[in-house]
Amino acid sequence: MQIAREFRIQNKVAILALALLVFCPALRAQKLAAEAWAGYSNLRFDSTTLGFSDHSYLNGWNIGLSLPDVYEGFGVAADVSGHYASPLEEYNFLIGPQYSFQWKSFRLYGHGLFGKARTRLREPGSTELEPSNLSRAYAFGGGLDVPLSQKISFRVIQADYLRTAAFGGTQGNLRLSTGLIYRFGKH
Repeated sequence: MQIAREFRIQNKVAILALALLVFCPALRAQKLAAEAWAGYSNLRFDSTTLGFSDHSYLNGWNIGLSLPDVYEGFGVAADVSGHYASPLEEYNFLIGPQYSFQWKSFRLYGHGLFGKARTRLREPGSTELEPSNLSRAYAFGGGLDVPLSQKISFRVIQADYLRTAAFGGTQGNLRLSTGLIYRFGKH
C-alpha cells in the first residue's frame, strides 16, 4: 500500500517535469523562463527522535524545476531529494512559492516548500522488511546562484530547514545542496 503511494508521488513529480519540457515552447511564447537543476546534497537528519544516539549525516542528491519569475520575482519551485546512510534513507517531494531577485550578477532566492517525506530504516541482516514511513514535510530556505553563461548557472548553495514527521516523531533537519542549473525560455 505504501509503495503504491510513493510510486504515485514520484509519478506526479515526473509528470511535472515532463509538462515543463513539453510546454517549453509555450513558455517562450508567454515570455516565461523555466529552470531545471541537479546536484549534490547533504542532510543533517535529527535521528535522535527515532532512537539513534546522535544526528545522522546523509549524502545524496537534489533536483528541482522552477518557474522563477512568474510575476515580479515571485515564482514556483518543485524540489525532490534523496539522502542515504547505512542505517536510514530519506526522500523528500516538495513544491511551493519562491521569490528571487538579482544583486549585481548574482541571483538570491528564498522559498517555502511543502509536501511529503519518505523515511526508511535500514537494518542489514535483522529482517527482510525495512520499516518505512510517509509523512508531511516542509522546507524553508534559500540560496545563491552565479551565472556561468546565458543558459547555465552554478547553484553555490541552497540551505533549507527541513521539518519532517517520521514514525510519529518530529525532526528538524538541515539540508545543504549545490549543483548546476539549466535555464530555458526567456533570458
